[in-house]
Amino acid sequence: MKVPHGASLNTGQSFDKPAGFEVNRLPSGDFALKIWGRFHSNWIGSLSSGLSGNHISIISGSAKKVKNLWQAEFRITTARSFTNLNGIDYLSLAQNSRDSAAAADIYLDEFVLDDDLHKHAGALYLEVKAKDQLGFLGALLSRCAFYTLFPEAMIIETVDGKIFDRFWIKGMAGRAPSHTATKMLRQKLEGYLS
Repeated sequence: MKVPHGASLNTGQSFDKPAGFEVNRLPSGDFALKIWGRFHSNWIGSLSSGLSGNHISIISGSAKKVKNLWQAEFRITTARSFTNLNGIDYLSLAQNSRDSAAAADIYLDEFVLDDDLHKHAGALYLEVKAKDQLGFLGALLSRCAFYTLFPEAMIIETVDGKIFDRFWIKGMAGRAPSHTATKMLRQKLEGYLS
């Protein structure tokens, strides 16, 4: 297990530290990655792109911003047996602000984009279904970031090779998404339908 930035090693990890991560091996052979702190707006896209660059997939997980602090836990795995998941600095991947996923092609089977902001506490609700694709999450979030749309919370699931991800998305600094950004995102998502 690797835990930087003075985070404690106990299993009842407190997320009140400025930033840190914890990696634990699961009985299934996969790993649990907990990561927390203050990050730039598209940190999950950066983390996802960095993981896919290391041939690591996010199988499931969730993330939520509470008072400008993120708390996230993901189940991750790799098809490459020689990849040392404990030897990766996940915090550095999350803090990388380069848009490394912009060129990745992604394909959707279907999506729902609900722009009823009252229904979702001032956020857009985005639900996507697709075949599992390495780099999918990073590429999708980079597209959202291009329209200055960022998740405030998310639930990620991959079951039997199928992605089922849900996002609650807001604009910069937690503002309501603009109608223009919402329209452009919808058009982009329609172009990803396979």
